[in-house]
Amino acid sequence: MLATKYFARYGIKPDEGKRMLAMVSAKSHHNGALNPKAHLRREVTVEQIMNAPIVAWPLGLFDCCGVSDGAAAAIVCRADMAKSFRPDFVRIKSCQISASSGEEEMFNEFDYTHGECSTRAAIRAYQEAGIKNPREEISMAEVHDCFSIHEAVIMEDLQFSPRGKVKDDIMSGRFNLDGAQPIQPDGGLKCFGHPIAASGIRMVYEMYKQLQGKADKRQLKNPKYGLTQNVGGNPYRNVASVIIVGP
Repeated sequence: MLATKYFARYGIKPDEGKRMLAMVSAKSHHNGALNPKAHLRREVTVEQIMNAPIVAWPLGLFDCCGVSDGAAAAIVCRADMAKSFRPDFVRIKSCQISASSGEEEMFNEFDYTHGECSTRAAIRAYQEAGIKNPREEISMAEVHDCFSIHEAVIMEDLQFSPRGKVKDDIMSGRFNLDGAQPIQPDGGLKCFGHPIAASGIRMVYEMYKQLQGKADKRQLKNPKYGLTQNVGGNPYRNVASVIIVGP
């Protein structure tokens, strides 16, 4: 429903939208192929994704993340103590959580093409971290890409792309590993599957390794700020978190 409503609202033809979503997944599979910790480590072409069996139109097999087992952990301490443990620590610049009561479901004007909680958590996170222009200042991000369309919409919720314009950024390669603002450098849920509770810390771990310069073949050049976004629920009733990390 999210994909079809998004296409309709912004006048995207079905075949154009299908290709846009395929490019989201192809990008993530390329990144995951470079990550020894990813569960799925094989590149998939845009054509393979577009021709894969349909799960729920327009989403095909490669547009949907799998369900997986996994675990992740993070050690957190006060910033003034961190140097006593290791010199290359990473600071949490902001951590914001937004929760919905489900009131959006009762609003006739709710368009089902954005996530209100993610939008509000991002705004507060940028304010706390002193980020004025997230499109230019956030170097990289890991987001909740349970479906390719969800990742696309999140790019607009986080203000990386203007509303209704994410297709242009996806098609231009902005979010690729060698693009201006790489998204899912570790392969995302597409390549890790979704072990539910572990997914959020897995995202932070990738930002941590990138900021340390220890991401090996997928290492980005001089990243400054990394962002993670995680969400649970549905478009009109959910909880979202946004974390910004930096040096």
